[in-house]
Amino acid sequence: MNSKLLFLSLILCGLSQTLQAQLTTADAYFHKGGQTFIGGDLPGALTMVDEGLRQFPSDPKLNALKQKLQEEQEKQQEQDQQSQNQQNQDQQNQQDQEQEQNQDQNQEQQNEEQQNQEQQSQENEDQQEQNPEEQQAQLPNQISKEQAEKILKALAQKEKELLKEFKKPKKGQNATHAKDW
Repeated sequence: MNSKLLFLSLILCGLSQTLQAQLTTADAYFHKGGQTFIGGDLPGALTMVDEGLRQFPSDPKLNALKQKLQEEQEKQQEQDQQSQNQQNQDQQNQQDQEQEQNQDQNQEQQNEEQQNQEQQSQENEDQQEQNPEEQQAQLPNQISKEQAEKILKALAQKEKELLKEFKKPKKGQNATHAKDW
């Protein structure tokens, strides 16, 4: 049994050394870098290829992969820059639109205020041009004390006349009312 265990341990040690040797070959770094890139990790792929190039600086596959990965990284940076520029442009356009709308609103508001002022000044001019009688007719709450006294005396006189008329017996009417049906 000991001999079997010893044999298995020797095989395992040999396999582990072989695996370590395989991971340290240029092809291993090439494949690991390619898989990392395919997985969507461009910076990780570049790191893996750089590690391989430190150990195998003249390997053509690793150098070619590094060049392709750098080109891809530049493309992504350009796309990111274009995207950022587009976002900045969109944001600037939106700010310009908002500023233009605010200017339009301010202009409309100023125009309305100017129209209101012109209308008010026109009304004031028209009012000043009217004769005093028309001004008094427009402002019934603003009559003089003398005018109020005249109106009250005239109403009192009219009331007395009406009372006298009602008290007078009408001609052709008897004091007794006969039924005429």
